[in-house]
Amino acid sequence: MEPAQAMKTGLTHKGISARHIVATVISALIFGATIYLSRFVPIKLGTIQVLYPAAIFAPLFGIWFGVWGSAGLVIGNVLSMIVVGMNPAVYPLALLAQFVMGFVPGIAYRKAGFETGKDRVRFVAAVVVGMVIATILVALNLVWIQKLPANVVWGTVWPWMQVSNTLTAAVFSPLLFAWMSDYMNKSGLFFRRFLG
Repeated sequence: MEPAQAMKTGLTHKGISARHIVATVISALIFGATIYLSRFVPIKLGTIQVLYPAAIFAPLFGIWFGVWGSAGLVIGNVLSMIVVGMNPAVYPLALLAQFVMGFVPGIAYRKAGFETGKDRVRFVAAVVVGMVIATILVALNLVWIQKLPANVVWGTVWPWMQVSNTLTAAVFSPLLFAWMSDYMNKSGLFFRRFLG
């Protein structure tokens, strides 16, 4: 099969197609750029980041692109770390958290839009569960790998992540999803199956 024909049919070696790669790259670039920019323009209350914009996009890429979008979240975060001189090896659980932010909503909600009010509730519930699990992983990373005091992490940092990540995503992700879902579906970018 000629390469052009393989791209057209979505077939490549080892079961990975061009659209899997495109989905991963789109997720990585948008998510990574959002993290990178939020490092320089943080929306803070005192020293606490109140709004973490990347949390808004994470569930969407998991829902639109399934496991490939979730993988893109990790790649995007790694790239944003490297660009600012951070060592990704210090953040294994935090990187897993990025994957979970997309994975949980992506596996729980496989529709291209909202058809009923129950769909919206299910969407928000999936986003919240994914964010809570992800923030637990980030908190564990802070305690175990970075050796921050557990009482500070669980008493201050983790509760605030429920505002900056969980609440932010629960409020804004459904709005962005409702706005973009029709476009994603019509463009053929939406993966109906979680594994693509």
